[in-house]
Amino acid sequence: MAKIPYGTRLVTSSSDIISISSFNLLAPLYVRPIDQRTGEIQPFAAFEWVKDDDLLRNETRLPRLLTSLENCGTDFICVQELQLERAEDSHSNSSDTRPPFVLPSWIKPLLSKYQIILPSQPQLDKIAERNRRVLLADVAVTNGIFYNLNKWVPDSSNKQSNGDDEHTNTCITQAFRSVDSDDASIVISSIHLDASREEQRCAQIQRCLGQTASFSSHLPHALPLIIAGDYNCELSIGSCVSAFIKNAPGDSNSSLPKEGEEDSKSGMEEHKLRECASALRIPLTSVTPDNVKQWHSLYDDVETHVYDNCWVLKRANTGPTRMALDHDESNDNTTESNELCLKPWKLDHFVYTSNTLEAIKYWSTLEDDAESFKTGLPNERVPTDHLPLAAMFKIHPHPQLDQGPRKQLLASLEELELKQNADTRSTVAAIDKEKIDLEEKLQSQELVKVEEKPKRKKKPHPEMIQHIRQSRALKKQLKQTQTKEREQFVSGRCVLERMELQHALEMTCNEWIEKGRAK
Repeated sequence: MAKIPYGTRLVTSSSDIISISSFNLLAPLYVRPIDQRTGEIQPFAAFEWVKDDDLLRNETRLPRLLTSLENCGTDFICVQELQLERAEDSHSNSSDTRPPFVLPSWIKPLLSKYQIILPSQPQLDKIAERNRRVLLADVAVTNGIFYNLNKWVPDSSNKQSNGDDEHTNTCITQAFRSVDSDDASIVISSIHLDASREEQRCAQIQRCLGQTASFSSHLPHALPLIIAGDYNCELSIGSCVSAFIKNAPGDSNSSLPKEGEEDSKSGMEEHKLRECASALRIPLTSVTPDNVKQWHSLYDDVETHVYDNCWVLKRANTGPTRMALDHDESNDNTTESNELCLKPWKLDHFVYTSNTLEAIKYWSTLEDDAESFKTGLPNERVPTDHLPLAAMFKIHPHPQLDQGPRKQLLASLEELELKQNADTRSTVAAIDKEKIDLEEKLQSQELVKVEEKPKRKKKPHPEMIQHIRQSRALKKQLKQTQTKEREQFVSGRCVLERMELQHALEMTCNEWIEKGRAK
């Protein structure tokens, strides 16, 4: 994957080569606003390092931002912190008949070449409600996906509605197909994760992956996917979000310890401990055993989700995208000369399905921008507080099992299920026969007894109670045996084999292991 100068125009002509950019636009609402709950500017929005206020003025910043958007040339532009405004409508004055949200005028020139995917109006109203309450502004700040009208159209063959999702301000996902094709070929997601809670970030990515899977429900595998945006975390080794990706050990931000580090297991434990402390914003010495237990549980849940759903995700090797103060209370943000000390952060990422996409090139980031390292963002060169990202990817056909191994795999699955169904029928039949024989035996014994008057329902005969207990034990043992057989059948299977199994089973392999298929 080659690094190219920041701002290089990425225009593609082939449908199997796509270009994508990601812009956190810095919503005007978030520039030094007064929080009505505290009466103060929130620290993350104060921009203490920006000495020239003109850099933050909408009249100066937004036209420069539009120029950056127009010049990137990418097929898709994923935006975060897109501030929508109410359409002008003098006839709608009541709160129940507010005009719809529309794009602000400063960004509308982009529509000459692009169209945009946005949340539904009801969802935008929900997003705006918080801003009215906290910041006294009737605006919706959300994510969106601009797509090149001349190359791409949204795919509706397996339409997945973002409108029913209450989290559309953090993730908007859409499948697209080439204008020359009838089939979807790529899923794009614009994401803006929670700024403080790791469990929320993991849940948001899982929802994004679930939306992608719904676009691919008619296929044995997921469509190629790019998740672009502001992750609000660095995907560092040991973080729970990093468990979604499996980069090679030499890659930046790999979820694996690097070669030559401490022993893999103990090294990973140390990484997890550090990331747990970092996410909780507490010193390492303050992390409790319960904190560690919850962190490990969340990490394991993510790994299970990735395994169950056969995701093969990788992170493009981009660098830091934000220069800002570290608002952790334990850190001092000033130097000895009382100057503000900025810190670089890798917060914006491209995460993609590496079994169907090959990253070809990407814009350089702040490691190659000495001026921004010194002044922070926004500045004269970059009109927003996150350096935009852009990259180019090549779409590859999804790898699949050869026809021979696939037939053998499905035949082996059928053979195991037929055997287990036969074992179940045999066991149930034996139990039923034993019950019938026992009932006949007990009934014949009852006939020789003369009852003086009808009695209330009696407790089962001791022999029948013993039969019931033995039957339950047999069924439990059979269930455990069959679960173990299914587990052994799946164990060691490669991703492609598990994909084929899950498509045939219409459930995850772990679900099948636990309960089998309905008879």
